[in-house]
Amino acid sequence: MPPSTSTLISLGALIFGAFAVQQCSPDSISKPSLLGATIHGLQADEVHNYTAVSLGPGTNEGGRYTISFCNVTVVHTHLDWNDTVTTQVWLPLDDWNGRFQGLGGGGYSTGFGSIYLTYAVSQGFAAASTDGGVPGDSSTVTTIATDLSWALTSDHNINWALLKNYAYKATADLAEIGKQITDSYYDRPAEYSYFNGCSGGGRQGLAMAQQFPDAFDGILTVAPAINIETFIPAGFWPTLVMNQDGIYPSSCEIDGFVSAAVNACDELDGVKDSIISRPDLCNVTALDFVGKPFTCNGTQHALSPSAAKVVQAAWSGSYIPTECTSNRTCSTLGSALFGNWISYLVAKDPSFNLDNMTPPEFFSSLADSRNDYASMLAANNADLSDFKARGKKIITWHGLADEVIPIQGLVEYYKNVLEQDRYAGDFFRFLEAPGVGHCFGGPGPVPNGALGQLMDWVENGIAPDTLHATRGSNNTARDLCPYPLKQRYAGGDPAVVSSFTCV
Repeated sequence: MPPSTSTLISLGALIFGAFAVQQCSPDSISKPSLLGATIHGLQADEVHNYTAVSLGPGTNEGGRYTISFCNVTVVHTHLDWNDTVTTQVWLPLDDWNGRFQGLGGGGYSTGFGSIYLTYAVSQGFAAASTDGGVPGDSSTVTTIATDLSWALTSDHNINWALLKNYAYKATADLAEIGKQITDSYYDRPAEYSYFNGCSGGGRQGLAMAQQFPDAFDGILTVAPAINIETFIPAGFWPTLVMNQDGIYPSSCEIDGFVSAAVNACDELDGVKDSIISRPDLCNVTALDFVGKPFTCNGTQHALSPSAAKVVQAAWSGSYIPTECTSNRTCSTLGSALFGNWISYLVAKDPSFNLDNMTPPEFFSSLADSRNDYASMLAANNADLSDFKARGKKIITWHGLADEVIPIQGLVEYYKNVLEQDRYAGDFFRFLEAPGVGHCFGGPGPVPNGALGQLMDWVENGIAPDTLHATRGSNNTARDLCPYPLKQRYAGGDPAVVSSFTCV
């Protein structure tokens, strides 16, 4: 007896990987269930031919993508918190790859909305982003990533509910909401779930592995803002030094010091290519380059001792925000990222005068920040035994030329993980990216395919011995080495992968 038409359709769905879907409407998609929270609303609408500039966290392969998707917005509040959290879940109308991807944010934001969602959906993922209870225009990354006004309910009173959302709760909720909505819409659960984030988003990923080991099967955490309660306020130090001395180096002079340092340490890995692969061997200070020439607007100058003091302060782990007029009168731009932390979370006063801050006040602020926020925000718990026991995997990489987050905090954390579990490499790989800046940028190649390698590890058991990196500004390609291995030039064309080895 020949198969019925309905049987043929069912077989075809299995063969071609199609998925049954519900109608994209609030009546057809079930409201998620969230312990300790109330779902206030669910909206769902089909969106066709939506076009936006987008990229994946920790990649430099962004572009303009056009997608069609079911746009689901879930609004919830935690009992007695007086918060309102919005989670966006975007579900491909066609060609869903059977996976769910939670996306992190950066700075003081838990999500960047369409900036990451569009790319994820274009790759076939059902994807989600959360505002953490802090409304704002997620398309303006600089503003949303540096705004901390939400951290106070009033002067001198911390909004602990929103800070807890920022720390981990909203991201854990995103996992639950996103997976349940995906299941309801496609009428089947995602086969695998992943988290992907850089910077503050990378910290979110570590928090999930440490505190919510069931949330995701695989976590890609790039340049994670580990120990954020320490390095963020510490990043204000170069600005304080400039304000104390009244010295504001031009960007040209700052670049001159950087170029001199790169030139001095470039060949420590065996080849001169403007990429420092061994910063651990680069024992120079800014004072070493005083008097060396640099050029600004066609005129040659000498690197000055006063500028060296400021640059050395920055080389302890942050950048120098200055601007200059046409007559070379320079001033500080300040730093909303670093300064806002001190104003809102330490002084708890938006009008706190950062310009008059003294060194004793600065170091007192560092101590207060650690005492008040480390337990909630540091994401540095080295005990990942629960995550490991569930068979989950995590990959983290960090640029060695990161101008915002010092890599040493992550190095120390990974050492602590290995002290807890000498076989941690079986589920957790950390790799350094020579010449790469914060999340991407710089002359070094970027591991744009890291998420794919994580998926291979989770789904097929293929552990990444290296991460394949391409498209640095030097047009190079390299394999990033798992810590503690380092890149070493082996000979040949330095732009070719095979010219380097891990030693």
